[in-house]
Amino acid sequence: MKVGIFGGTFDPIHSGHLIIANWVRDELGLDKIIFMPAAIPPHKKQMPISDPEVRWEMVRLAIEDNPYFEASRIELDRPGPSYTVMTIEQLKSAWHLSFHEIFLLIGADSLVMMPQWRNPERIFALCQVVVFPRPQIAINQAQLSFREQAIFVNTPLIQISASAIRERVKKGDSIRYLVPDPVHDFIFRQRLYQK
Repeated sequence: MKVGIFGGTFDPIHSGHLIIANWVRDELGLDKIIFMPAAIPPHKKQMPISDPEVRWEMVRLAIEDNPYFEASRIELDRPGPSYTVMTIEQLKSAWHLSFHEIFLLIGADSLVMMPQWRNPERIFALCQVVVFPRPQIAINQAQLSFREQAIFVNTPLIQISASAIRERVKKGDSIRYLVPDPVHDFIFRQRLYQK
């Protein structure tokens, strides 16, 4: 079985996340994509983020109609910061996955920031790292050793961001089509991101 891991804050999960995950799944012939909401994103400790259970529910709603997508609570249920290296180790052990069966999906911006991640060399030793393009990010900004080990997938360059969605809600602008309909309805039912 070939499994893709797509982690993130998902505050909120949006259509860009889903398009990229589906594209990578097709390109690499993956059996499934596991969406992994972070409980405490290490790089966002000082930023306000929505309650983990709220973000979990949005992920669940966003993927419920796709049989190739699943969500995992591993990082939500593990105490402390959500370090990717710990998640990959935990998944490999629990599911008995080999290096050739587990694929970590990250944006080019994350590849550039990889030296700041916890034990990045170990991540590359544990799994195959799949990189998709991000706006205004040049791959040559990333460390050469990481670039040489990564798999690059030329997904559509979708310029939707969770921060822009939150700002649109705050201003009273429409977010229809930026997020799946069930997520749209949940955001307004729960009065998320409003002043």
